[in-house]
Amino acid sequence: MLAAGAAVLLAWTVGMAFSIPPSEPRTVDWALLWCGFDAIEIAVMASAAWLVRRRDALAPMALSALATLMVADAWFDVMTARSGYLPAAVSMAAFLELPLAAVLTTAAVRLTRRRETD
Repeated sequence: MLAAGAAVLLAWTVGMAFSIPPSEPRTVDWALLWCGFDAIEIAVMASAAWLVRRRDALAPMALSALATLMVADAWFDVMTARSGYLPAAVSMAAFLELPLAAVLTTAAVRLTRRRETD
């Protein structure tokens, strides 16, 4: 699931990189900001997938880091959304990013507890 998520997020990020209009000088470069953040998410998601697959002891930490990134992504999406995009940002946060963060946190806790009992 994580590897597929990384692939989907990669496609989303590439599409977004080409669809965000260029910024005016001395303003925030939104394409760089969002694509850079998504690149970090992709790297952590792919790393988490690899660590979970290997049953590595570091997998819970990677899942926790990814959950934290999902919450930050939801926050910044909602707080920086233009008024016309706010409903979409809130919907993505409520139905995708925050539930995914909860699932990732639960998985991290379960993996940690499983290791403690082994």
